[in-house]
Amino acid sequence: MSKKRKKTGDKKTVDRKKLRKYLIIVIISFAAAALIIPKMIYRLNEGLVEQDAVVEDLDVSGFSDKTFTGSYSSGHMYANVEVTIVNGQYTDIILTGYSGINPSRADKVIDSIIRHQTLTPNEEDIGDQFTDIIVQKAIYYAVRYNYTAGG
Repeated sequence: MSKKRKKTGDKKTVDRKKLRKYLIIVIISFAAAALIIPKMIYRLNEGLVEQDAVVEDLDVSGFSDKTFTGSYSSGHMYANVEVTIVNGQYTDIILTGYSGINPSRADKVIDSIIRHQTLTPNEEDIGDQFTDIIVQKAIYYAVRYNYTAGG
């Protein structure tokens, strides 16, 4: 009885081995990309926001009653806001548009600004995330660059 031997140079065997190698390379590449790309985006955002990370406060105590609109963007992140000042105090701030920021985090920042009546509330956790800075800057730009004395 003779058994047929499989040739090592058989075309099907070689094609399957190549296919298996390519498949392994593709899977490893996707896994690496899934780990590397989010870190790259985070560092890019960090760099863009940190370039302009200082948030200045505004004294709105002498401002007339008015609603201001404005926005701030950095890279792919932006926030549009409506800021209402009544009797020299922030009374309402609405996030009217956004991209790349956490809207629930933005609401927390807005609540803190209204509660403390300052763009730079003295709370440990406000001001240390990208969303915080984007929202604070949007509010600053809305009021600072749209305010005219007396109205």
